[in-house]
Amino acid sequence: MRKLFAGIAVLLLGSGLAVSGWAQDTALYGAHGISPQAVRQGQLGSCYFHATIAALAKTAPGTLRNAIRQNPNGGYKVHFFSGPDEAVYQSDVDYGRAHGYDRSEGTWVAVLMRAYAQRVLRQSLVVAIQKSDVIPVFIEPMAISWLDGSDTLLVAYDRAIRSVVSQDGSMDQYALKQSLATELHTEGIPTSEAQALVGFLDEKGFFAVLAQTVRENGEVFGAYKDLGQGGIPVRVMEAFMGQGKVNAGMTNDSQQAMEQLRRFRAGGVAMVAGTKPTAPNAQIAGASWWVASHCYTVMSYDDAAQTVTLRNPWGGHPGPDGTFTLPLSVYLDGYESYTYTQ
Repeated sequence: MRKLFAGIAVLLLGSGLAVSGWAQDTALYGAHGISPQAVRQGQLGSCYFHATIAALAKTAPGTLRNAIRQNPNGGYKVHFFSGPDEAVYQSDVDYGRAHGYDRSEGTWVAVLMRAYAQRVLRQSLVVAIQKSDVIPVFIEPMAISWLDGSDTLLVAYDRAIRSVVSQDGSMDQYALKQSLATELHTEGIPTSEAQALVGFLDEKGFFAVLAQTVRENGEVFGAYKDLGQGGIPVRVMEAFMGQGKVNAGMTNDSQQAMEQLRRFRAGGVAMVAGTKPTAPNAQIAGASWWVASHCYTVMSYDDAAQTVTLRNPWGGHPGPDGTFTLPLSVYLDGYESYTYTQ
């Protein structure tokens, strides 16, 4: 037995796969690696994200795996099809997991989730700056350039604002100014420079405008807050697969919906479907799988049997892992839309 373990150790070291690296890989990807069954949504309203990641895990696991790289400075770098890579810090992943935002096996979904949330927040802040009338015109390009290229500013802003905004959108401006200066310093910006930046923003009335914006627009509320407010699968698919490679349709065009299911059955297509806001009949309303306005991963389609198999990203409802099969007619009745890669 001792020789067997020694032989395994030699093979691992000889192949360049150190035991510590294997342990890290298992912690990141879990026992079953990148698979739909590993994906489990948490308490946020992020079904559109989790169902889509499960769909991509089924058809393009390599794309998701290649998106995650170790960051030499700690944590991870997540690469999207376009736009800047997002630096994901372990502390932010731990924050999301501790608050029940993701319950997936391993932490790979939580890493992708955090990166996508930062991406959306970054894009939202750029738009907010462009629309702001309190930031001088000559500073706007510099601010946008810094935001586009700075993980430090984005992460500091997100950590600061999530600690001072209540769920009803009320913001403690004084606490935010103090917290932002602290977070900027923590991320390596000298205290004097951090305080000067915060003071400049305060002088220009930025925090007063931001308080109003936060009440009206959850997208600048913080990365996790934004992600939990809902979204559309198209944007998630495009982030990893690219624009022009994703499309959507409505099930009320039953002929087109069936044609898409046949294309899906042929392979290489990731697909999710969203239920209607209300159940069309009492039978569906009482079904164990039914959740209104919810996104599901399409797992398979049997053209001969005329059945569709789907999975709830909750990882349950129905049990044991949320996977269930419906007659095609019930699928067309209960679901409103679908999104797919081309």
